[in-house]
Amino acid sequence: MRVAACGLRIFKRTTLAFFGLAVTLVGVAAQQRNPEEYARFLENRERVERMEVSRVVSALGLKPGQLVVDLGSGSGLFTRALARSVAPDGTAYAVDIDPALLKIVESSAKRSAIKNLATVLAAPDDPKLPQAVDVIFICDTFHHLPDKPTYARTLYRYLKPGGRVAVIDFTNDWPGGHDAMRYTPDDLERWMTGAGFARDQSFDFPKNSFFVIYKKASQ
Repeated sequence: MRVAACGLRIFKRTTLAFFGLAVTLVGVAAQQRNPEEYARFLENRERVERMEVSRVVSALGLKPGQLVVDLGSGSGLFTRALARSVAPDGTAYAVDIDPALLKIVESSAKRSAIKNLATVLAAPDDPKLPQAVDVIFICDTFHHLPDKPTYARTLYRYLKPGGRVAVIDFTNDWPGGHDAMRYTPDDLERWMTGAGFARDQSFDFPKNSFFVIYKKASQ
């Protein structure tokens, strides 16, 4: 997806989000972005440290053999870490609406000798997953999803029984130009429970973020 996350210069996370994963999910201003420069921006050390990638992935409690999705994969920063967590028999899907970014993900996985990572070209309103999965991970992207209650129900259909959705998004300091997209953890709770999910866990990191995991309720 042109869902990606947040070159050549280190920006504050608010700027990162504006040009990052969430914005590209719906293709806003995506044509103006150089994918290679954008990927370098996503991979800069300051951003990696700020997003606490290892800590976030550890909190997901993934197991070898599971199927996990990085919805809004961008450069694949989180996807690579997710793939390592479910190796050797599991698969991590990098899902994005930007084909150029997906090629970058493929190249980075090859350089890192990660063989259990696959890319999926999605539609703005549907991740187009090839099969039911165990976990769908969504970082700094949910606020740009179209028709959030409907999208939550779409996610539900792509999950195995007992599958989980993990959402990380902003709390107090939202990027400029995002006023119409702001929402609260209570809003997310309403959309997710309305789609058949129950809250499973919540965390107080990364900085300026809420991090909530929802579980698919028993059918």
